[in-house]
Amino acid sequence: MIYKILAVALLFITPFFAVILTKLFGLRKRGLLFTDLALVFYAVEAVWLSSLFFTHLILPAYLLLLALLAIGVTFFLLFRSKKAFGYKRFFKLFWRLGFLATLAFYLVELALIFLTA
Repeated sequence: MIYKILAVALLFITPFFAVILTKLFGLRKRGLLFTDLALVFYAVEAVWLSSLFFTHLILPAYLLLLALLAIGVTFFLLFRSKKAFGYKRFFKLFWRLGFLATLAFYLVELALIFLTA
């Protein structure tokens, strides 16, 4: 039960921790937002929680989600701008949409934890 409470608490603590690190180290000047740090934290937390509550890691499903997101971003950029494909724009869009996908993945994992365990 304590791990379930910790999992829900991490949902709210992670963005605050990322904001504090971003302001403390002045990462916004370098173009990094709190979402860039929170993506990494949520990904690590999702893998850690899946190792605690499930018999198999959810890491392959998460990597599949990111692969599909990369394909989707690539097609979006290719069809939207027919001139040239920019890697800088791709990585920026992929990383920012990756945060939303990771947050949604974390929420689904929390729902699975509370429904199955």
